[in-house]
Amino acid sequence: MRCHATAIAGSFLVVASMLTGCSSGSSDGDGIEISVTHPDDLYGLPWHVGRDQGFFEDAGVTISKIVPAEGGGATLQNVVAGRLPFGEVATGAVVKGVEEGAPIQVVGGGVQSVSDVLWVAAGEGGPADAAASAGTTWGYTNPGSVTEAMSHLVPTAAGIEGVERESTGGTGAGIALLEAGDVDLAYASPRVVAEQGDGLRVVLDSSEHVPVYQQTVIVSSRDYASDNPEEAEALLAGYHESVEWIYANPEEAAELWAEQADIDADTALELVQRAVDAEHWGVAFNPEALEAAAEGLAVTDGIKSVDWSEFATTDHLPEDARGELP
Repeated sequence: MRCHATAIAGSFLVVASMLTGCSSGSSDGDGIEISVTHPDDLYGLPWHVGRDQGFFEDAGVTISKIVPAEGGGATLQNVVAGRLPFGEVATGAVVKGVEEGAPIQVVGGGVQSVSDVLWVAAGEGGPADAAASAGTTWGYTNPGSVTEAMSHLVPTAAGIEGVERESTGGTGAGIALLEAGDVDLAYASPRVVAEQGDGLRVVLDSSEHVPVYQQTVIVSSRDYASDNPEEAEALLAGYHESVEWIYANPEEAAELWAEQADIDADTALELVQRAVDAEHWGVAFNPEALEAAAEGLAVTDGIKSVDWSEFATTDHLPEDARGELP
């Protein structure tokens, strides 16, 4: 899965202490830089839309650069060690980073569905449907990832028993293991499925069994948002406007994404429409999605409970898009 919730390592404690007493964030007259997990994928679409349509500038903030990251701990490191003011980070990585002392505050939602987590078989082989998936081996990407969480939560929700799990190390490696017969099902994104054509067959769509799941959240480094509330409010308002525009204009959003990510226009439209139907993005906090993420952390990392109020705030969100914390 692209959005890995990898282990953050004890170095965050060192980073946190280094930042104590220092100014956090980088902002100047030319705008701010933010870090986003895989910005060329659907994670980054609202950010690109907001810059293209001028929603961020209209709200009062200029994004000068989107700093890409490989997800999870890498994105969080960009915000903490790189002292960028804001970023969109895997929820699991944030929770584990906070536990290790990372100076981070969650200020808004991000991706709140798993419509991009599909479980596939190779061609005509493997399980025919969900019922036939009992007693099979599922290949997820890496320990602590959203795909590992779905390999637990989806079978539970679907009533599938006897599932074995294997870490594949990545999407491409998972497909290779699938084709070799070492796993019966493997994770693939809708984009990979579309590009593979008849080579992959979707057996389970995670979002049909786990309707909401907070994959990513928008974070501020240390106390940057509280020290710069107008900037935080403008950023979140711009993101909200971007998401609403995507929902209202999926064809135009898909066209923008196709050009930006260099993918087939028809494929882009299919995937954007799929995300829109699943309400993939949302700046407001969705308590059900956050609770589902906590369930995922319980099965992947043994984190028994998450007190979101300790490190998340609704203070900077638009009044009509705040939602609530669990």
